[in-house]
Amino acid sequence: MGEKRSKPGWSLARDAPRPRKKQGWECPAPSVEDWEDYKEWLQQQERKQELPAGPQIFLADISLLFHQDPDVKLPWIHRVKCELPRRVGRLAGDLPIKASYIGFGRESAEEGYEIFQEAMAEIGVLLCRHIHHPTNRFELAHLEQSDLIFLDRGERKRLWETLGTDLGGSEVAEHVKWRYLQGAVVIAVGESMTLLGEKSWYWSNDVAIPFKGWCIFPHIVAPEDGTDMEELVEQFGGAGVVILGIHKGGGMIFNKDGLVEPARQMIQEYRWDWQSKSVKQALLLGPPRNTGLICPLYTASREVAGDDELHDVYAYALTVEEEEEEQRLISKFDPFDRWLDVQTQQELDALKKQGNEAFKAGKADVAFLHYNQAQVLLCSAAKPWPELPEKLRMAIEAKSEETASQGCSPRKEDYQACAIELSLLLNISACSLLAYSQDLSRKLEKPDPEEDLKPKSSNGKDPASMMLVEVKDNLVVAFRAANDALRLSLARSAKAWFRRATAFEKMRDYRNAVLDLEEALLREPQDKAIVKKRNEMRDLASHVAENMYYARHKELDAQEQRLNLETRRALHLRGYLGFDKYEDKDLQFALQQPAARVVDSTLEELDGRLSLRLPMPSEAREDAPYLHTHALWTWEFLVQRSVGLRILCIEDVDLGSGPLEWLCKGLRSHQEIQALHFTGVHLGPAGAKMMRNVLAQNKSLIDVKLDRCGILDSGLAELAEGLADHCGPLEFLSLRQNTITFKKLSKLVSALCRDESKLALGELDLSENPLGAAGAKELAKLFSSDEHKLRVLRLQDCLLDLAAFWRLVAKLDNDRPLTHLDLRLNPIGRGTRRCWRGTMAPNIRCDVMLSDHPLKARREQVIEEQQTGSFPLPRWWV
Repeated sequence: MGEKRSKPGWSLARDAPRPRKKQGWECPAPSVEDWEDYKEWLQQQERKQELPAGPQIFLADISLLFHQDPDVKLPWIHRVKCELPRRVGRLAGDLPIKASYIGFGRESAEEGYEIFQEAMAEIGVLLCRHIHHPTNRFELAHLEQSDLIFLDRGERKRLWETLGTDLGGSEVAEHVKWRYLQGAVVIAVGESMTLLGEKSWYWSNDVAIPFKGWCIFPHIVAPEDGTDMEELVEQFGGAGVVILGIHKGGGMIFNKDGLVEPARQMIQEYRWDWQSKSVKQALLLGPPRNTGLICPLYTASREVAGDDELHDVYAYALTVEEEEEEQRLISKFDPFDRWLDVQTQQELDALKKQGNEAFKAGKADVAFLHYNQAQVLLCSAAKPWPELPEKLRMAIEAKSEETASQGCSPRKEDYQACAIELSLLLNISACSLLAYSQDLSRKLEKPDPEEDLKPKSSNGKDPASMMLVEVKDNLVVAFRAANDALRLSLARSAKAWFRRATAFEKMRDYRNAVLDLEEALLREPQDKAIVKKRNEMRDLASHVAENMYYARHKELDAQEQRLNLETRRALHLRGYLGFDKYEDKDLQFALQQPAARVVDSTLEELDGRLSLRLPMPSEAREDAPYLHTHALWTWEFLVQRSVGLRILCIEDVDLGSGPLEWLCKGLRSHQEIQALHFTGVHLGPAGAKMMRNVLAQNKSLIDVKLDRCGILDSGLAELAEGLADHCGPLEFLSLRQNTITFKKLSKLVSALCRDESKLALGELDLSENPLGAAGAKELAKLFSSDEHKLRVLRLQDCLLDLAAFWRLVAKLDNDRPLTHLDLRLNPIGRGTRRCWRGTMAPNIRCDVMLSDHPLKARREQVIEEQQTGSFPLPRWWV
């Protein structure tokens, strides 16, 4: 055909066959060329998604760790040392390795831990810790930093009860899997090997009961202890089931390159064959020079640690004094870590019983005195669990175990102060509502209400100079008690929602009563009393706006005209109680509803972010125009008429009871507004659903603040959906103090980490929400993602302890955009701060802010004090 062509689409014939790659058994001795080829092949394998995150080592028994390898004359545990990750976290070099021992399946776990420490000392790992069951926060914090996790053998049923995940989340199992996903080495011995696979089992009357494993190994690994493995394969489903049996003294390594490497002994494979419908067996043979290839090269590349370096290792762990200090600090922050002794609990039960009897007899004031006395006793006697005497703690646990076995009370939780305080608050609210109703009845009977307050004397003298009379508003007390009960229960108590709805009913605020009853029904859907009350309140709430219009439309329309909406670029409204002087002779309108008055603030722009400079003094003028929250027609076109509005700031105004719907209609399509600041406006979950559409549809908002709005977990889920659909330039989002927990936090994380998301959110503030350690686990997934664009994350006063701290900072990466992490006002003690600043902090670009004196800083932070005798503003509502 002529001259051979070498062009695209053409290939030249080879003059010689393609060279065949050498097999491992063909290499007479390991060489540097072999090592370089292996590293190149390993880099290619790491691009595959199915590769394990870290090495997994399976041992039939612990004797293999001390086996002397004939090639390198070292104990086999040095093979484990080759797989340990290297963490560069301090300026002087690598961080010391930390190891955790888990022996939940053994009765003699202390003996196993001593053998584990001996093995770790052979390879220079000194920072070891025994993880007990039940575990404490310091053990979890050590587990969060561990590079090696050792699961000892034990009884299968006990392993299922303590580390199984099919009956619910096992905290330790979740931490182990998380550390494995971050590259830690997991070593499983004996029966615990099955936990890492797809399935495991325990024996009951000689019958294997299967349960789900951790699923970090694709098959099942078990020791060859006489169990009929072929029968187990058939029992577990046959097709697709593979069991790898490890003989005594042997082991197996599941390497990061995805290869299974037998150690010292052969591995027996049991696999279901679908063609013959039977179990087939195979033998897996290990390479002849597994340790001979890797260990010498690893040892040659590492310098032997000197005595000074080994001594320096202990500087990166908490001392006993630091742990005790951290425990005391956490107890001061945790509102649920307050306990009572047996005697105090009995006294409280007696006082509650007396109060209940007085309440049933209609003696509301007497019942209040008993409940109040019990509340004072509880606050003075409650102590953190570690501060209780050891004998008392053992007595409470023994008594709770004894009664639990009999199926009766008391339980350990019955001695928890927060549970008793919740019931007291609900009782105080109920008896105060009864007292308010009785006061109204007496007022109708006696036109002069001051007649009852005049002290009387049998000798005719005026004893006014010798008597102190406390005048309290029973309706305010009832509302505050119900609101405190909601805050204490994290808004999960249906009774607390019902109590506050009843208080709203007495205040003739029927719209808010309906919202609270809807929340109560979500928690108790079958409660007929709540359904009946909700239907009654709906009928009354439907006439509120109509009655307001016919009674006050001329006055309120004139106030709306004074706003000059057509020329406004900034609008600042603030709620004030007691300002509205309208006399409600027909008793149609709410007793305590803040009026929204205009504050004359000045619009400023700092670094591209709009803000308002308050006047001096920073209060509204006496003649300032105002709006009423139940005059819905005045809010209907508030935003639409403000064509040039750039910032809308509303504080302490109850928008959730009506105006919000009309505001959101205008905000969804407004083209100029850039900043939306709502503080203490009582949106609630229903209002968050309306704000979801604003976030999804508005394309001009840059700064959104929804602080102290009672959004709750369900409201956060709605806002997350709006953020997921947002296509605008939103950069700042604040959700401070909204009683948000960890439950729906995953939806927010998913919205921020969506693939190809158009959301450009750069600053997020979740401060003053009780996220806890569970919330830190969700946020750590955010740190692991490369999709988000967050630069600043504020988590002040979120009940994050040292375990949560290490979960968060472990995923900080200089290649990701996060540059500022604010963890101030959290119970993170001196020892944790020392370890952080001496290890990872110098090498991390992200600025992690911690309080040097968190408890003092929390007490000194500026908080607006409430007047205990007055009705609280909406910013204090849950």
